Amino acid sequence: MILIQKHLRSVLLFIAPLIFGIVSPPVRASDAYWLDQYNAIFYIATFRLDVEIREMKRNGASTLMLHADTLPSPIARFIAWRAKVIGNMSSVAWIQKPTKDNLKHAASLIDFKGVQIDDHYFNSPPIHIKNLRNMLGEKELWCSFQPGQFTFYLAENCNQIDVQIYRYTCKETGDMAWRMGITGNSAIAVAAYDDGSKNGSEQVRCIKKDLSNMGTKLFVFKWKNQEVWSKRLWQILRR
Repeated sequence: MILIQKHLRSVLLFIAPLIFGIVSPPVRASDAYWLDQYNAIFYIATFRLDVEIREMKRNGASTLMLHADTLPSPIARFIAWRAKVIGNMSSVAWIQKPTKDNLKHAASLIDFKGVQIDDHYFNSPPIHIKNLRNMLGEKELWCSFQPGQFTFYLAENCNQIDVQIYRYTCKETGDMAWRMGITGNSAIAVAAYDDGSKNGSEQVRCIKKDLSNMGTKLFVFKWKNQEVWSKRLWQILRR
């Protein structure tokens, strides 16, 4: 059985570019940036928000994923507006603590393309995913799974789907995607975090090349997160 699986994978690696017509584009530094809500407040308070958005855009990002659990609606809307004006970036509300109230808050945000839920939601959903889908109305639902959480049944409810299997080596990442049955599916991407280091960038390039040979997209993101020092500032401002 193992020999058959290895043979099938080798065949797919050979014929996938012919089937999907893939020409692997140059690796961009990122497709999206996750911006922590505490950092967002800090950037606004220090008049650095536009500078940070320009840096995200220079690094190739087309989407701002804004941590919006408890971020006030006017501030979230202001950030989405600046992301659009300065970087021509769409904004998606990323919910890290998926309580019913936080999800309702995200659904009500103006000028946001969609709402992203991740492994925190799938660990213990506060509401059924179909009810969440209805709650969002015209907003898109972005789903980011851990490998053990992913099912095609759940993924059918999502507008964008990625699976977080980037913590492994390059080859292990591709092998796991293959075993999960998500390779060659244009609707499902593998998520990869680029930490900005030389080794991290090389890892992303390797994963992208391996996945592209299997007709699989790579969703690259970076994280604007200095929460260790900015969270304390946010707590002071809220007093």
